[in-house]
Amino acid sequence: MTPAWKLFTCTVGLVAVPGPRGVNVMACEWSYVVNKDPLLVAVVLGPRTASRPLIEDAGAFAITFCAEDQAELADFAGSCSVTEVDKATSDALTLRPGRHTPWVAGGVLAVECRLRQIVPLPVHTMYVAEVLAEHRSTPAPRPLVKHGGMHRLGEPVGRTAVVAATRRLDSGRVRVVATGPGEGPWRVDGADAGPGDARGRLVADVPVAEGARQVRVERDGARPGTAAVTG
Repeated sequence: MTPAWKLFTCTVGLVAVPGPRGVNVMACEWSYVVNKDPLLVAVVLGPRTASRPLIEDAGAFAITFCAEDQAELADFAGSCSVTEVDKATSDALTLRPGRHTPWVAGGVLAVECRLRQIVPLPVHTMYVAEVLAEHRSTPAPRPLVKHGGMHRLGEPVGRTAVVAATRRLDSGRVRVVATGPGEGPWRVDGADAGPGDARGRLVADVPVAEGARQVRVERDGARPGTAAVTG
């Protein structure tokens, strides 16, 4: 059976960090944004990863979030160690000097980072870092994603239906919250419920008939949604 952790979907990162043998580049599928302001990212590395002591010594590293045409490079960078070979000699790899630390060109986004926190986990170690500089490719390429193997990102999924839920307020009213596409005012059981809030959601306290078990929420251009009335 496939281990559960292989069923997660994530981006593919190329982590670049300077060291005594030059700049090492490793593939890291566990590369994430973990805070917006300040912008913090994290990489999670295994116990035998040669980049761990390099990051701790340098106090800085870069992550390039791979574009879909970098699958071969990501596979190579994740298949050999800096202890075996100087990966920077590969013609498939383009390193830029950076303002704070070197980074790999060609991805969707590259960020230069300063190490802020080391978080020991039972097996792996998380390195949390603050983004000091960013580099974007123009035109913007599509990302490479990891879900078992490496994949191209598909087309955007359009929303077509209303999704609604309720909470009973008293014997005669319920609060209805709904999201969905469409235009114009919201309707609950056929009655106008207003245009929605600043985020486009419906948030409305509406009367319901005694014994009602369900509400129906509609908006022009979307399939209606329903929710149970309980309590």
